[in-house]
Amino acid sequence: MEEKKEPVKPTKKIKLNCAKCGKKLEQKEALIHKNIDGKQEIICHDCFKEATGVDYKTFMYRREAAKQTLFATIFCIAVTIYAFVAEGWEYGVAGIFITILIFLFSAKVK
Repeated sequence: MEEKKEPVKPTKKIKLNCAKCGKKLEQKEALIHKNIDGKQEIICHDCFKEATGVDYKTFMYRREAAKQTLFATIFCIAVTIYAFVAEGWEYGVAGIFITILIFLFSAKVK
């Protein structure tokens, strides 16, 4: 026999207030910001832009780009070490040069 499952009821939406401007926010829109004193506050996107000078979408884009640059650089360094050990110093020097170029071009901020 199959048991009938009851539909899942949506959870109650939690409303939060921005610590700086008092604006009411949905839980998914709220941002946790650490102020100068080290205290965490719940703020809105507008107050985040005022506090940091950058809107939140740009901040997240730059953060993700920085992660990708880090992973690409670490991968290139590992391949360079392998090439140096397996093929010789010429390939190691070429790998270092290519790693530097990849780092410089991927870290370029528009």
